[in-house]
Amino acid sequence: MSSVQEIFLAYATAFEATYEDDDWERLRPYFATDAIYEVVGGPMACRIEGVDNILRALKKSIDGFDRRLDSRRLDLPAAPEVEGDTLKLRWVVTYTRNDSPPGELRGRSEATVRDGVIVELRDFYDDAELAPFGEWLARHAPDLDGSYV
Repeated sequence: MSSVQEIFLAYATAFEATYEDDDWERLRPYFATDAIYEVVGGPMACRIEGVDNILRALKKSIDGFDRRLDSRRLDLPAAPEVEGDTLKLRWVVTYTRNDSPPGELRGRSEATVRDGVIVELRDFYDDAELAPFGEWLARHAPDLDGSYV
């Protein structure tokens, strides 16, 4: 069986391809049928159950936000950490819109893998880290909606 890190890396690579071509079915094999996706903290906090609902929610968020910006760049400031069947990583996504300065969204993700698929995926946001991005949104993208539900 593949390691937690290999499975998550394959999912992340597939996600970036899906971002480019909108083929959400590509992501289905990476999730358990009854998987859970949860956003913890911030204005988009939610809990979504089931792979069909997760794929629909991810698409809604990407279509309402990321795809309506001029640029999106994902960076990982540190290597992922694996604890048992869970991978943890910090990330920064940098966005621009029109002639705006870059806006940086900082967060961390945890993915729990069992039997070769993701059973739980959580994105965590810290209010203090979100504040500068919230200000950027208010100035440069107040009309966008990245909500999942």
